[in-house]
Amino acid sequence: MSEGQQQPQQPASGPGVPPQQPGGHGAPQPAYGYPPQGGPQPAYGYPQQVPPPQPGFGPPQGPGYSQGPGSPQSYGPGGFPPPDGQQPYQGRYAAPTFQGDAEAPDWSAMASQHEDERRRRKRTVALLSTLGALVLVGGIVTAAVMVGNDDKPNKPIAGQSTDPGPTGSPSGSPVAKPKSAEEALSRASTDKAPLSVESLFPGATLTVDGQQLNRVATEHGTECSAETNNGLGSVLVTENCQDMYLATYLSEKSAVTVGIAVFDTKPQADRVKSKVVGNVKALRSNATPRFCPDLKQCATSSDSYGRYVVFTTGGNADLSPVTDSTPAVKSASAGILKQAMDDLKARGQAVLNAG
Repeated sequence: MSEGQQQPQQPASGPGVPPQQPGGHGAPQPAYGYPPQGGPQPAYGYPQQVPPPQPGFGPPQGPGYSQGPGSPQSYGPGGFPPPDGQQPYQGRYAAPTFQGDAEAPDWSAMASQHEDERRRRKRTVALLSTLGALVLVGGIVTAAVMVGNDDKPNKPIAGQSTDPGPTGSPSGSPVAKPKSAEEALSRASTDKAPLSVESLFPGATLTVDGQQLNRVATEHGTECSAETNNGLGSVLVTENCQDMYLATYLSEKSAVTVGIAVFDTKPQADRVKSKVVGNVKALRSNATPRFCPDLKQCATSSDSYGRYVVFTTGGNADLSPVTDSTPAVKSASAGILKQAMDDLKARGQAVLNAG
């Protein structure tokens, strides 16, 4: 080395002297084009002091802070992207740290609430469906009853009276007092005396045109058609026959069965009388012969009074057919019919007198 030239000084070394960066520039310098961040940078080798956040200016700036992908701070000190193949610098307060601090939703509670709501909706739908079905069934039954009543205006329900009832009229006025014995028996609301075989056939022995007829059999039935033949049963059912009372009287020459059908009102009985076909069957017992096996071989008659219709069927005691040469049977049948009508008139008169 020639004289006059200075020999390059070696960097100082030793305790307390920080190592020098290559190039002899001392402490590390910030990247080109960006001012130092976070204030003066400490010398290399000493812990860096992170400045506290400044109020009103958002998150702290400086080395190790990240505002998210793509921002200069997300790349670490200097704001430059990392070399190829390396991951971006994640600081202490990078985005993943803040995201992990948020409280996660209570998925179990949300699922339970959703299930409760679904069950309530299901129960509500089931209840509404049941109510709708009940309303629909009720409407169908009501309509069927109305249609059935319209189709059969003259066939009231069994046991139901077509009598206007105690009030007598829709206005609620009392029933007028009957003016005759037959009117007293024209409806069930005024004909209240007990009905029985004994009350309808009070005489155990009858005398008709010199014949003594003894009552040998009786019967009461609520199925009126069961004691009829040749179409009379359907006529009785159409007009809602309530009861049938039967009695058979026997003499040496004749055997006669008398039947009394009971209705709710006089108009029903009158319609039956106008449409009579067939007759009541012969009521037999061990004490009576099997008379009148064929209705065509018998003497028959019928009549009505109030809400009652009276029928008779008579035959010869020797089982021979009834002809003009055997007038005893016809006479006995007519006499028994008249006796039954007289007994009904007496019943009506008793009601009239009691009222």
